[in-house]
Amino acid sequence: MRRRILGAGLSIFGLSLAAPFTVAAGAAPLRLGVHPYASTLTLINTFRPLQRHLAESLGQPVEFYTAASFDAFVDTLMSGGYDVVISPPHFAVMAMEKQYLPLLHFRTSLEPVLAVLNDTPYRRAQDFRGKRIAMADRTAFIRLVVVKWLADNGLQAGRDYQIIERPSHGASVGAVKAGEADAGLTTTTALKQLPADLQQQVRPITTALRFPHLFTMANARLGNALVGRLRESLMAFPTTDEGRLFMEKTAFGGYEPISEEKIKVLQPYVDLYRQLAGSR
Repeated sequence: MRRRILGAGLSIFGLSLAAPFTVAAGAAPLRLGVHPYASTLTLINTFRPLQRHLAESLGQPVEFYTAASFDAFVDTLMSGGYDVVISPPHFAVMAMEKQYLPLLHFRTSLEPVLAVLNDTPYRRAQDFRGKRIAMADRTAFIRLVVVKWLADNGLQAGRDYQIIERPSHGASVGAVKAGEADAGLTTTTALKQLPADLQQQVRPITTALRFPHLFTMANARLGNALVGRLRESLMAFPTTDEGRLFMEKTAFGGYEPISEEKIKVLQPYVDLYRQLAGSR
């Protein structure tokens, strides 16, 4: 089930800040979908500058959407429910096998980390034997790769450590602060998007794993002309004042092209996801 943020009146909240003349009268709104890796409010605030930039540069309303769960996001993605979408890489590879066209991905590497309280002794994978690790949905890309990383270091889920289920990566870190988990699985960029007081209480344990970051794609039904304008708009965004601040605050670092080599690196995790979720 898709969740339209804050109801019909405020789903295009970012547009209310754009100059009225920049949006063509009667132009059909574009649906911008963002994976629910953080809370709804965090995502709205984080991506509002991008939403506003797209609306102003394209002269077209842009509505913000996310989903109630990872599965709901994938269902909407694979059914073509988004016009423009920001997606984890393994879901993006599957979507590109259908109706989505690759635009760009964020420049900073997607680096899974285990967030722990500052005064704890944890330093490496083996230190989490017998511990509790909070993680988001079992289909999350970073969960797939970190469960494998822990297994490669001799730790099996359920036997050597306990997984504490949480709805998002931010909630996983919150579980550490609340004393409900010894570590929370997140990424270096998601960690920097959390409230400052929470960031100050935790430190990251690196996994030394790095992958292409969130992919931005366009639905092929938009047509080549609009897809081309979208790509140009995205490339211009980091050169604007708001775009520079956005890339700094999120630690996304800008944009890079999506190459065949990067897609090949991701394919084993696409296959692993399909084994867990059934063929899509």
